[in-house]
Amino acid sequence: MEVEEQERGNLFLSMDNLLEILGNPTRRMILSKLAKVPLGASELAASFGKKISRQAIHSQLKMLSDYDILESFGDDPRNIKYRIKSNLSLRINVSPDYYNIKYNVSRVDDYSVKLELRDTGCHVDYEKIKGTNEKFRFIGEKIREIEKKTSILEQERNVLLHNKECFIIELKNIMAEQYEENMKTKEQPNLEKEIFYTLFYNPARYFKRINIDKLLDDLFFSEMGPILRDTNKVTIRHLLRDLTSMMDFLREDEDKWFFDI
Repeated sequence: MEVEEQERGNLFLSMDNLLEILGNPTRRMILSKLAKVPLGASELAASFGKKISRQAIHSQLKMLSDYDILESFGDDPRNIKYRIKSNLSLRINVSPDYYNIKYNVSRVDDYSVKLELRDTGCHVDYEKIKGTNEKFRFIGEKIREIEKKTSILEQERNVLLHNKECFIIELKNIMAEQYEENMKTKEQPNLEKEIFYTLFYNPARYFKRINIDKLLDDLFFSEMGPILRDTNKVTIRHLLRDLTSMMDFLREDEDKWFFDI
């Protein structure tokens, strides 16, 4: 998983968590409403009528907040509002040779102050406009321009992902020809290959040094207790040493490896 996730302390957004969040229709409706305007729990409950209780709304808001998708604001505890985190994005890529999840969120401490029109570079032109209708039209055109540019970037991204998949397929072919027979453990016969592919799925994450805890998260996609984590860590260490003995580019010099032990 590319939880090309932002580092978020000890909280890990696994695939199961993601599907649980987005798979619930109530949470999807809440996110849809909050994407348009900040609302409090009572306002959300009122918008759903009698379909969903206020207690259930509170429960859903807490879950979304715990997973860093929503943030609350307001000084009056009786009128706390919720909104989606600034610039939150979730992206999933799944293909026969590529599996990737990206989670990213940029934090804005003061939403009203730090998200300003001057940051867009067009505030000078906007300030010259006097009429309300003209301002609406100007903003609409700018949003349309951004959508067009975003569409072009998405097409370019799809080409890059296609190229990456081609390289991964060739990598698998090389491994099948050169190393597959030497990379079979009795307990988990494909774990070495999973490790190897994971390193190439996330080259920015593992380019300089392999952190075993990050590797465990990328391999198992779940929160692990200390005992299970330590057990898996021992296994991964041994497999990394085996891989290093076969593949010189994983070795820094005679005594050092590109991973934390």
